[in-house]
Amino acid sequence: MLAFESHGVGGAPIVLLLHGWPFRAPIWRDVGAGLAPRGFRMIAPDLPGFGDSPALDKDPPTTEAYADAVAGLLRALGRGSVAVAGHSFGGYVALALADLYPDLVSGLALVSSRTHADPDAARRGRFEAMTKVRAGGTQALLPSLADKLLGPRSDSRLRDHVTAEIVRARPDGTIAGLAAMASRPDRTSVLETFSGPVLVVHGTTDALVPIAEAARPGPHQGPFERTILPDVGHMPMWEAPDALLEAIVRWASRALRAGT
Repeated sequence: MLAFESHGVGGAPIVLLLHGWPFRAPIWRDVGAGLAPRGFRMIAPDLPGFGDSPALDKDPPTTEAYADAVAGLLRALGRGSVAVAGHSFGGYVALALADLYPDLVSGLALVSSRTHADPDAARRGRFEAMTKVRAGGTQALLPSLADKLLGPRSDSRLRDHVTAEIVRARPDGTIAGLAAMASRPDRTSVLETFSGPVLVVHGTTDALVPIAEAARPGPHQGPFERTILPDVGHMPMWEAPDALLEAIVRWASRALRAGT
């Protein structure tokens, strides 16, 4: 089973938070600590190959395989549907989860993520990154990745923290995640047909997933909220944790009422 962090009491409604690439569950600690006193239980797993979770057992790696692992965790927890929020790569996994296991997802949130598949140029970039990591470990992704993850107003302490997280990332999980992102399908239709509450959170200075690529209101069947964070980059849980927390609380309150 996947390793996970938890905040809140056992019987509280669950908000499942999926980390981005190449990070781990602890990126959500500040948000989780804020969710607990608001009546929620946060579950944040280490996705396969990240943190303390075993590597993905399927080859080639796909976002569907990551979703299978998350579904296994939710089944093991023995609870019904949950509100699922995914950051970046975690958003791709959340979309796959909603696509393959709609009974488990009462609300869907995308944080610094998108619904579209990679264009050819982005796919080539992921393959180049895989080659770098195979040759030199995750530190080979520096400094360019760290520079792109944070907005221009982030301080040196936060940049040092991001750099340390990249260095400690497991090469096997980092490479598998890149491969899964490169092969993921377009899941715009999943968002359009999802009947529960949808939340999109995006920073205006995100250099990895430009705000123009964030999902917009469209022919969605359920409630849709789009929260734009000025001068925030790709890591709102660190750059604007209070604003992100409030958006998640509003969305989760609707999603978990609808799912009960």
